Amino acid sequence: MHVNSLTEIGLVRKANEDKFLADKKRGLFIVADGMGGHEAGELASSLAIKTLDEFLTLETITNNDGQVLKDAVEIANRVIYNEAKSKSMCKGMGTTITAAIFKDYKLYIAHIGDSRAYLIRDGNIRLLTKDHSLVGELIRQGELTPQEAENHPHRNILTRALGTEPVVEIDLLEMVIQPGDILLLCTDGLSNFVNDQEILTEVVNNGNNLKNTVNNLVQLALKRGGLDNITVVLVSYDG
Repeated sequence: MHVNSLTEIGLVRKANEDKFLADKKRGLFIVADGMGGHEAGELASSLAIKTLDEFLTLETITNNDGQVLKDAVEIANRVIYNEAKSKSMCKGMGTTITAAIFKDYKLYIAHIGDSRAYLIRDGNIRLLTKDHSLVGELIRQGELTPQEAENHPHRNILTRALGTEPVVEIDLLEMVIQPGDILLLCTDGLSNFVNDQEILTEVVNNGNNLKNTVNNLVQLALKRGGLDNITVVLVSYDG
């Protein structure tokens, strides 16, 4: 397994509310994009990463299937929700989370919000996650095209986030993974400005040079305004 990751504040934001974790030993990879302002968004994404990092030990991952990942996200939801309730400056804070575990030739993903997980296999790219956002729902209902969504005034409104409600619905995905597969996790600072085909082109053109791929993708998002924090985690699975 080969891994490269990068987070970048962008050209407009004063703080980086994105957080990530990339742990090859545990096969654990996470991106989180906080929201809430006044440092609350940064706190929410940090709490999400910290909670999963502490809960998902090598032992708990080894002895469980994907359910342990979902359990960890549910715990993180309560931690963030309780923190927001106890501090007025944190009211309404939340975060996206897209967390992946590689285990026994399987890939498990727990997901809330509009960060994304992509699978690149045999020269094709596939979006594994659903955007829990207003425009994501409109696209799925056929009321909006992906092209129209790119410039929609409400494209940043989430329909589901971690920590905003006491109980949250979590998407849990499970799939068989193959040698040569590449997993890309990113926040919307990448996916709002770099399309799926452009992501695929960078991955294919750079081959095994994951660092170049990640750097080029971040630079592309910056060239298009750098309006948001940008985070990319790239994992090449070799069995």
